[in-house]
Amino acid sequence: MRTLQPLLVFLAAGGLFVPVLPDVQSAAAAPADKNADLEREVRQLLADLGAETRAERLAAEKRLLELGPKVLPLLPASELLPTISVRQAVYRIRVELERLQARESVLPSRVTLEGKRSFAETLAEIARQTQNRLDGHLLPETILNSPVNLQVDSSPFWEVLDRLAAPMKVRYEYDAGIRGLKLAAAKPDGQPPETRASYAGAFRVTALSAERIRRDGGKRQTILPKDDLARVTILLMPEPRLRPLFLQFAMSDIACRAADKSVLQAFSPEASYELALGEGGGLTRLHLDYVLPKEETAGSLDLNGKLYCTTAAGHELIRFTSLDKARQPGGANVARRRGGVTVTLNCVRTQASSPGKQNVDIQVTVSYDAGGPAFESHQRWILHNEVFLEDRDGKRVNLNGGSETSLLGENGTGIEYHFVDLDGDLADYSFVYVAPTLIVDVPIEFEIQSVPVGKK
Repeated sequence: MRTLQPLLVFLAAGGLFVPVLPDVQSAAAAPADKNADLEREVRQLLADLGAETRAERLAAEKRLLELGPKVLPLLPASELLPTISVRQAVYRIRVELERLQARESVLPSRVTLEGKRSFAETLAEIARQTQNRLDGHLLPETILNSPVNLQVDSSPFWEVLDRLAAPMKVRYEYDAGIRGLKLAAAKPDGQPPETRASYAGAFRVTALSAERIRRDGGKRQTILPKDDLARVTILLMPEPRLRPLFLQFAMSDIACRAADKSVLQAFSPEASYELALGEGGGLTRLHLDYVLPKEETAGSLDLNGKLYCTTAAGHELIRFTSLDKARQPGGANVARRRGGVTVTLNCVRTQASSPGKQNVDIQVTVSYDAGGPAFESHQRWILHNEVFLEDRDGKRVNLNGGSETSLLGENGTGIEYHFVDLDGDLADYSFVYVAPTLIVDVPIEFEIQSVPVGKK
């Protein structure tokens, strides 16, 4: 069967490259058949979870685990199943697969390209394969229409993007507004030069030229007058699809060497840092200071070390139905657990706003298995998790009245969401909470060579 080539449309208004597939039934038949076969197999395995013999039940559970995270959308919510044994089995399967899916989500995304495309089409294909948003509306048409003949086979996202951008003289930077990368033509004068990138999984690490800060021995100096200071700025970028929460590192874990391979002492060798990244974690700058002997004529520095980025991984849609019943005494306090997160629907309140419309307030509590002071001090990222209402036809109603925190502590985060001027009956809607299912510490090991040392 011939390969179906997507028609790629560049949306100038949104600046996003979106793949649009032609409506060709023959090309879609094979994937559709595969999905139908998978659905039939999962239905049968779910029935086998309630089989009479233990061997059949164990075999069904083992097979569902072997099928992997792709079956998660086909599994019913365990708390909605009537049989206790099946409910427990589905819960175990869900937890295992959700954790596997979450851990896989923080691995580097991969890109495969073959054949010739325009630059715009190549960006669109990379965005489609990796789910990393790429905004190219600032690029001139000459670049967008330029032919690209980049052949890669399952290569990491950052390596592919750098190989694509360099010959086209294109730069990119993180845009928090779209949670993606905004591309533009490189400036003639250029930005401060960066070192060659060090790729650490889903993270890209570079350094700017180091500054050599002369010490004059004044009263305010805190190190010996004979010593200078080398200040290195590290630039850390995760793939845009990720949600980094905070960064942890110790100076003792990052080694700095001069050109003669002599080790430079950190200015604060015992220091450890914890940086909250919030929703703006697309680019992080780290300033590292090292003691540089005055007689040292270091023209460049080499760095290698390890950082840890606490990241919200995996995403699961947690759905609450029968919202009208939640207005009644005892109708709420319904908990749904996915992976390492539990979301509890605490209460629902309504108030007429105009004929046929109403304002709806929905209060939930979100708690994660991760704990401790470090996590608790950075819980506010939970406020940015996506929520929406969905009617019986699957139409979404996005949050339009804002939200507010009702609880912030070790027992979880309480949030109240406000939907304004909702049409129709509340019984026709479900409340959907999109939750990262696991909080993981992702190690970032890097090695950066030949960081030039300038003067200040």
